[in-house]
Amino acid sequence: MPIQDLNPQDFAKNLAQQAGTYVSADISEENKQYIVKKVYEFCYITGDHLLKQYKEQFTDADAVVVIQFIGEWTFHKANDLITAGIRHEFWDTILQQIAFSALKSALHAHSEGYDQAKAAELIESQVAEAYKQCINHLVKAKAIPEDKVEEILAYSNVDKMAQEAAKNEAEHFEDDEKTLKYIAIALMLRKMPPEKVNNILNNFDEAEKQKILACFQIDNLETKVEPIVINQYIEDLKRNISLNAKPDCSEIMKSFKSLQAKYGDEEIINITMFERPKIQEFLSACLLEDGSNVTKVELSPHIVKILYSYLRSKLAAVS
Repeated sequence: MPIQDLNPQDFAKNLAQQAGTYVSADISEENKQYIVKKVYEFCYITGDHLLKQYKEQFTDADAVVVIQFIGEWTFHKANDLITAGIRHEFWDTILQQIAFSALKSALHAHSEGYDQAKAAELIESQVAEAYKQCINHLVKAKAIPEDKVEEILAYSNVDKMAQEAAKNEAEHFEDDEKTLKYIAIALMLRKMPPEKVNNILNNFDEAEKQKILACFQIDNLETKVEPIVINQYIEDLKRNISLNAKPDCSEIMKSFKSLQAKYGDEEIINITMFERPKIQEFLSACLLEDGSNVTKVELSPHIVKILYSYLRSKLAAVS
């Protein structure tokens, strides 16, 4: 099916707005606006190029993924240029080379039928090589000293964001995990006689006991959490499944497909465009492929549930 619904200008604008929310606080407002402008510029150019030159070869979903790759690497390398202290006069030329390299690699990956993970790996390696060549060219032009090359190439906005995301994920996971635990226990206790409830509660320390009781006393508690998430968590508790157990493929597909049907691919991609590769690989397996590879992506069932809840709330907020 050819490209039908893609609006390059609108999609580029959405990606640029998303990029603006991810710019580090230590980047000046002027440089932030530069990054946003460049993400918009190269995403729009890419979308327009695909629409004019590859309309019959690409679907809307294929085109969106390619534009997203261009936006991501424009964003990351613009941050790297700024952080590394490269002079402003060289930024445009370097980012143009980066965007061209990413697009060339993405088109090659599409022609070869690569899956999204393999395409991402190819694009990342080619972008890194193009960036290195640009920096070496500046050395030859005596625009930067040779002994600074290693330091400049070491700056990586991708790695920085991945580290921050991992830290935040661990903190949020711990909080969400505890909340789900208290809710699940409270829902199970509601089905038990009072004397058994007391016996079970006595096994918890006072702080946890009070949190469980607080959940226990919430009216219509079962309506305030996503049934798929909490029911699966209760079953996990009952069966004492380890955190590394693979989630049920059919339940995952059902829940994420329902979000896809309601909100569409574009909104989901907009929200998750700067997520870690593992998250994007998982969503690609769920939404853009046939789903057979979803359990091969190494995410714990609880991270999957948190991701679903996060997506559902974000999609509801922007709809």
